[in-house]
Amino acid sequence: MDEVVVDLRFKPKGCTDHPIIRLRRILNQFRISENARLVIQAYLDDLPPKVIELITAKYGLRVDSIERKGNEVKAVISRK
Repeated sequence: MDEVVVDLRFKPKGCTDHPIIRLRRILNQFRISENARLVIQAYLDDLPPKVIELITAKYGLRVDSIERKGNEVKAVISRK
């Protein structure tokens, strides 16, 4: 199983999109791929766990686990 790690804690140069918008784009692309897990790293202030769960469910995906460490969150997402 492939694992793709996406770090939403840092903005790419010239990027003005909020992490929620970036997450939605990533999930839209990810739901097409098979046999992969997506690991999202973000700040709690930008992407609270409940928001990650709600957005993920809209794309027909599931959150396998969410870890909080300080002001950061790490979510593992896979296909249902």
